[in-house]
Amino acid sequence: MTVPLPELLAPAGNLEKLKIAILYGADAVYVAGPQFSLRAGTDNFSNVELQAGVAFAHEHDAKVYVTLNAFLHDAELEKLPDYVEFLDSAGVDAVIASDPGVIHLIQEHSSLPIHLSTQASCLNQFAAKLWKNLGVRRVVLGREVSIEQAGLIRKNAGIEVELFIHGSMCMSYSGNCTISNYTAARDSNRGGCVQSCRFSYSIWERSKQREEGMPPLHADVSFMSSKDLRGLELIPHFVEAQITSLKIEGRMKSNLYVATTVLAYSKALECFKKGRDVSEQKLWELSQELEKISHRQYTDASLLTPAGPDSIYAYSDRTGKHNSSYEIAGTVLEVFPEEYITLLVQNPFNRQNFLEVLTFDGQMIVLPAKEMKDVHHQPISAAQPNRIVLLPCVDNIRPLNLARKPIPPEDQVQFGE
Repeated sequence: MTVPLPELLAPAGNLEKLKIAILYGADAVYVAGPQFSLRAGTDNFSNVELQAGVAFAHEHDAKVYVTLNAFLHDAELEKLPDYVEFLDSAGVDAVIASDPGVIHLIQEHSSLPIHLSTQASCLNQFAAKLWKNLGVRRVVLGREVSIEQAGLIRKNAGIEVELFIHGSMCMSYSGNCTISNYTAARDSNRGGCVQSCRFSYSIWERSKQREEGMPPLHADVSFMSSKDLRGLELIPHFVEAQITSLKIEGRMKSNLYVATTVLAYSKALECFKKGRDVSEQKLWELSQELEKISHRQYTDASLLTPAGPDSIYAYSDRTGKHNSSYEIAGTVLEVFPEEYITLLVQNPFNRQNFLEVLTFDGQMIVLPAKEMKDVHHQPISAAQPNRIVLLPCVDNIRPLNLARKPIPPEDQVQFGE
């Protein structure tokens, strides 16, 4: 008997990212409207954009889930029914919520399937059974749950389970944090997190030591910042446990991040189709693609065993830069077969650079920039951001393919080792 493959669920902070995620292999995307979610800093979707996104997804046999996972006050709940009715009429496939009041209103004003947000801290089969009895179809389990535990919850509670497999990690229990409230007067649980745990701090042994003017034990260090989650090489465990959905974090991340992560994980899952096994070597090769995008050090967190001190990303660099060996060069806008492609430039490059185009099927096409031209078909020596350049067309390049370029070793930032 063939074991069903997990759904690959990708972040989509705006309409372009939604299209990129789906074209690079996502089975579903999660998005947000202008209100009621925990990522107020993203572009988010207007009603018109959401309708367009749902239409695009359904044309490509993909699903759209909308996050309504903020904890709301009564004044905000008054505005929710109209929005829920709109989501239902727009054909959204499910909504993600955590507040029981929000869940009640969703059920009262729509027939939308409900996925329980990780913010609700569902960590065991009895909680999952309770939420199932309350009408929840899927639980997004807390990051404290292992793959093995998630499989048992799915089996014993008879409910769909979703686990995070890649991306940034919150240092607090299931994301329930109030540090941002005190450092910036912005509520982490209502879409205002400023990621205070990523900041550098000075540590004194006791308050009296500081009052007496003694130096701190450690100055300008990050001691709460978690490493990034990476579970690609553990996909065989997810498949065996029959996890319903594998979730990539990152609605505020770049287009290149979305394309690279979705491509790597979708290719790994493809290896299991038709009962085929996947080698450790193949998973390792795919995982190396994830080293090329901006990231903190990686950890598998609690996916196999409980996370420990080695999952903390301790560093003393205040630049905020992360390990990365590639950056985006631009996005393919149009393709004129056997002639040229148009590329919207996002980072500068010159005639000496070689670009790598990530195709939707996983092929990496090397594209020399030495023959690039401007929109008037005149040769140019350098490409600047927010300009359109023409490059020779190569088979298999499509609109919305992303082109990346290597960052010279001397310009790469490597810290926190």
